Amino acid sequence: MTDEAMTNEAMTNDQWTNDQRVDDRGTNDRGGKAFRHRRWFFLAATLTFVADQASKEWVRMAIPKGSSVPIVPGTIFLTHTENPGAAFGLFPNATTLLIVTALIACALFLWMGRQGFNRRLFALACGMMLGGAAGNLLDRLRFGAVTDFLDLRVWPVFNLADTALTFGALLLLWGSWRGEEFCASPVRKEATFPLEGQTQKSFGGGGDASAETDDR
Repeated sequence: MTDEAMTNEAMTNDQWTNDQRVDDRGTNDRGGKAFRHRRWFFLAATLTFVADQASKEWVRMAIPKGSSVPIVPGTIFLTHTENPGAAFGLFPNATTLLIVTALIACALFLWMGRQGFNRRLFALACGMMLGGAAGNLLDRLRFGAVTDFLDLRVWPVFNLADTALTFGALLLLWGSWRGEEFCASPVRKEATFPLEGQTQKSFGGGGDASAETDDR
């Protein structure tokens, strides 16, 4: 094998390695940032879920059902209630429908997390919504109702999961209003394999490949 053929083969292997890296990751250089944003998505989801479940467990242990404890007198109370409906008391007694809806929502957010996000803000927003949806879903599966405890007396009692869902949705609406894409768009590349004897022109170099092949 000539030196030129060996050089071409080495360049082919390098390009194949780079293409495989792009395919495995599913992103180009711009998408690489989106790929890295996935860690923020899963971090936000985990922290939201843990905080939600820990706060609910504390309320169930420390505050009798139906009781209320003032935090800021006349403004903010901790009121232990069990809500069989959706957030903020919507759709009461629709537990089965809400479980199915929550499962679909969690699957959608996990799919978005797999794709990656164009901005860290969107990764955090979707992670918060996944953690909130999973937190309330676990309550419904365990107890048939969601534990609520944040009471402002001017709004139905809610919990941290409801807060995360609402805040995350507002961030996504804001991004949609600005015309921004949430998820990264994967860029796939196809590897090229030049025939033995082709020159560097196949990789963007100069020279006439067919003429040099004929000379050999």
